[in-house]
Amino acid sequence: MRKKLLHIIYLASTILLFSCSREADVAYELPAHTTRAQLSIDLVNNRDVEQQEKINSMRFIVFGSTPGGVRLDVNEHILLSTPETATDIDAQLLKVTSSNDILVVVIANEPQSLTSKLDGIASLWTLQNMLYDISDILNDDGQIISTTGMPMTGVIRDISIAPDETQKVEMVIERAVARVDVFLEAIDGGAVTGYTAGSTSVTLHNLSRDSYFVMGNVDNGTRDNADSSKNYGKVKEDVPESDLLPGAWTATTSETWAYSSATGAKNRKLLCSFYTAERIFKSDYSDRLAVSMANVPKGPSGVTGITEKVIETITKVDDKGSPTAQPFTEIRRNNVYQITARVGKIGIQILTITVEDWGDRQDIDLDMDL
Repeated sequence: MRKKLLHIIYLASTILLFSCSREADVAYELPAHTTRAQLSIDLVNNRDVEQQEKINSMRFIVFGSTPGGVRLDVNEHILLSTPETATDIDAQLLKVTSSNDILVVVIANEPQSLTSKLDGIASLWTLQNMLYDISDILNDDGQIISTTGMPMTGVIRDISIAPDETQKVEMVIERAVARVDVFLEAIDGGAVTGYTAGSTSVTLHNLSRDSYFVMGNVDNGTRDNADSSKNYGKVKEDVPESDLLPGAWTATTSETWAYSSATGAKNRKLLCSFYTAERIFKSDYSDRLAVSMANVPKGPSGVTGITEKVIETITKVDDKGSPTAQPFTEIRRNNVYQITARVGKIGIQILTITVEDWGDRQDIDLDMDL
């Protein structure tokens, strides 16, 4: 599958902003020599329309190099009157100052708790060190607050625009969080599984409480670049235990199903999802994600479960379908981690986990004999 990315194209005569209602127009006092850039946002879709994120707001922050150092050139926040996907949003214009070294930050759906801080941004250092709390983007059910939307960020640098020049630059923005999905699957003849209201539960251990908000992107050349001077952003590591949280889910409805070998049979079903901030695990991996499950039906009349099973190894699959095993060392934003608990005659196992870059799929194997 192709990655679903917000592609942002800068044409240097005006920065194209969205056709939408604004909180307020921002006036800029520009030097005599200015360059306008045209920004066009295009969502590259992998034919899964449901995975396009609704955009409620956009912010554009532009820094440029001057003889006196790096200075803030543009900081504009726009609210959409009606939430739209990127492919439905028209564009407007924004002026930027010409420079031989421009860095552009684009933020979609910023948490309301950060708006005043972002309004007051004056330096790249302050922006890079800004934290957000995962609780500020989730509702009481642990889902993304719909009125705010999924937070997304992107950074691109080394843009050079001369006075009155027109130039195109393409960039992406990505979700600022990771998601963990937990599935249940019946795996052999005679196996019956499911969930029971008020009884079946899932706990995901060591979810991250907060993270740095703005991060560069691999596709923009501002993350994992071999030239470290091109990278932008920070990732938390050595996070104290007090900053790690459990995520809990308990079934509110009941359903059971039996394994079927019939073509198209749905032996695997989604139980729940959790959102988490990104971070690098400790060197001893004592803070890796772990999963517990309780009171999972195991037909015909029993129940089964697991307790704090740690995710240790991942197996990523390349474009040719070849798997490569590697340690599970980090939770990275814009990834979906899919845990599948498999229930058969012998009980419950978690044998495979898959990771998706919210688009391109990568497989992760996890041996969890129970």
